[in-house]
Amino acid sequence: METGREFIRLLNKLLSEEPKYDNELKTFLHYLERENLLDKCFDLSLRDIDEFFDSLIGIKMGVLSTLNMYIAALTSLFEYLLRENHNFRALLGYIGSATFKEKYINKLGNGSQKKVIPMDILQKLLSKMEDYFSQENKKATDKLYHLLIARVYIELSLIIPVKPGDLLELKVGKIKNVTVREIVYNSIAIKLPKSVRTHIIEIIDFAETQYHRKYSEEEALFIFLYKAIGKNINPSMMTGELQKLYRELEMNELLQTYKSGTKNVSLYPLESYKKTAIFEMLNNGVNIVYLKQLTGLEINTLLADYNLAMIKSDIDIKSYNINSGIVNAAYFAYL
Repeated sequence: METGREFIRLLNKLLSEEPKYDNELKTFLHYLERENLLDKCFDLSLRDIDEFFDSLIGIKMGVLSTLNMYIAALTSLFEYLLRENHNFRALLGYIGSATFKEKYINKLGNGSQKKVIPMDILQKLLSKMEDYFSQENKKATDKLYHLLIARVYIELSLIIPVKPGDLLELKVGKIKNVTVREIVYNSIAIKLPKSVRTHIIEIIDFAETQYHRKYSEEEALFIFLYKAIGKNINPSMMTGELQKLYRELEMNELLQTYKSGTKNVSLYPLESYKKTAIFEMLNNGVNIVYLKQLTGLEINTLLADYNLAMIKSDIDIKSYNINSGIVNAAYFAYL
């Protein structure tokens, strides 16, 4: 335990001096804690590093720029630990090698090939969800609560296609107010389908009734839902929730995996809904500049002809454009 505390102390000291890698290094720390590696953190193997990067694919890492950030973050950490007289020379050389980077570029490519969910599979899922949850006499159980959370996550990610971590921090505000019919995200007003709004209110009411936790409009929806059962939510946990729903609905198509290193990785990871929604919205003519504002994605090569500094107003026009793309998506009728 002393080893783990020393590692955390050094990591926090590095972040105080160089905070730009805060997210990446804290993700690495959470991985070490989750895998019970803190006690051997000064004696990590190449395999430990591989498994960390494998765990990021499709959840926190989907593009080359993100891979570069994680490599740079760990490079900074390992160099710092070397200066503090800890032997990280082998790991530093490993993640800095062209072979390592090429390996994970290939894995990113393999993982992204199936990220867009085929429309027939998506429509089948949404139809099955509607049938399953509309059945009468469903008892308010812990199992049902988790399935309802998974449903709301899927629906929201098809309407507000942002990174899983960002969606889990989404605030829905005064959603229970009868006049509220939209969620504003990054200054874009997203109109909610009636059923999705109803589903959000239902899961909030479930948490308040069954777990006796009062909803606050200042709190992120998913953080509230998990605090109600004494848990902290993260993208990996949400992946598990979706898999429970797929198994319950017998959606075996969405449970398919492929081999990545020593692990089996989902063909359709958590970010699939985001990517599918963006694909549909672009196909339906959504202005890519407004989509950039909504999602915060790094798509600079597609925005070369736009002057983003000029896009400061006309929020209603942007909101209309985004909503038009959503409404015309093939899956919208199933929501």
